[in-house]
Amino acid sequence: MKKKCSLFVTLLSLTFIVNSQTFDPVLANELQNKIDSIRTANNLKGISACVIYPGVGTWKGVTGISHTGLPITSDMEFGIGSNTKLFTGVLLLKLAEDNIIQLGDSLHQYLPPFITIDSNITIRQLLNHTSGLADVNNVVGYTDSILTNPNRIFTPAEVMSWVGTPLFAAGTSWNYCNTNYILAGMVAESATGQSFGQLLRDSILSPLQLDSTFLGVYDSILYTIAHPWQGGVDKFSTPRKALNSVAWSAGALYSTSAEMANWYHSLMNGQVLNQNSFNELTTFVGSGNYGIGLYNTNVLGRTVWQHGGTIWGGYNSSMVYDTATGIIICVLINQLPAQAFQVAIQLLSTLINNPVGLTESTIPEKLITVYPNPTNGLVRIEIPNQTIQSIKVYDLQDQLIKETTESQFDLSNVSKGTYFIKAQTKQGFYSYKLIKQ
Repeated sequence: MKKKCSLFVTLLSLTFIVNSQTFDPVLANELQNKIDSIRTANNLKGISACVIYPGVGTWKGVTGISHTGLPITSDMEFGIGSNTKLFTGVLLLKLAEDNIIQLGDSLHQYLPPFITIDSNITIRQLLNHTSGLADVNNVVGYTDSILTNPNRIFTPAEVMSWVGTPLFAAGTSWNYCNTNYILAGMVAESATGQSFGQLLRDSILSPLQLDSTFLGVYDSILYTIAHPWQGGVDKFSTPRKALNSVAWSAGALYSTSAEMANWYHSLMNGQVLNQNSFNELTTFVGSGNYGIGLYNTNVLGRTVWQHGGTIWGGYNSSMVYDTATGIIICVLINQLPAQAFQVAIQLLSTLINNPVGLTESTIPEKLITVYPNPTNGLVRIEIPNQTIQSIKVYDLQDQLIKETTESQFDLSNVSKGTYFIKAQTKQGFYSYKLIKQ
């Protein structure tokens, strides 16, 4: 095994882009109505959701209850399950940036041998699920064994001793596997001599000010946790030490919808990884079209990067990043069974089909100029330092009136009234209110 070394983390002054814009109240109301109706139709306990819409603002919405007498609030923390994997993957990429590990390194350089685990598997094969290892979660009686003593804290090495026979030779196929990300956490600890939880906090959580995000069992709980429900039963009284220690670096994080959305926003906007690492993160392979902690998926005719998370007890989470608009959606549900991803898709559909964005008074002048306004017909749009890809004009009934790729166009043939212009660039959408005289 390699000699252990300490990870010297430079705490970058990474701060979230503060959204001074006021999210359009009409669109906010539509999003709130959407999660309300979904919760009612599916008899869900509670939903916490957050949307970051570039050029428009941030929306947070909640619906339902944690438990009787306590409504869900936006600062409540939920188990995010397998959305933990993106944090773990990014941690390993940052260790590679610091030359503490290499993604092509083999397990035997860091870990002792395990009977059913090929020591020649590389770190990259763990992170993109091409290792061929059997998923420890699929061991017969896995959950029942854990819940026999819910207060017990299992070690990662103990969990690895449960892993079954490999499914295929490393690098020859693809299969999603929690075993991979537990081993990744073990590699991080072995390479640095520090605990996974401390590494995560020093290199990601603290620099990004994710103060409400914590690792179950190993971190202190500072805020209110939404009660988890499964099969109609409140499971909050069941200790989760055993469950979270087994999930560990593959699924034991808790967070809020706002912090998860901000996490994606920072990551996707180049505030966390260098370009080479980000390319690794988004190199999608195999039948799952999987990168590192991300799936590349087609929904609503568009490409999104997403991941879901489920953990017994029960919590269900979904993260979605729309590559065309930069829209980020987080949905957290405190119940199983549930389909957070389907909720996220419906929120995305609402956003991309609703032209209402910022009103004239909330857009910084430097972002977009529409003139003359009011207009008798000819209109010109300017967005400094950005190339306009498309322009759409909508009326107050959300009907598309005109679509063009030209920054100057004519509205002489439309009726007098108020319209909304939505201009798309690579950086996102910019909306503006226009008066036709």
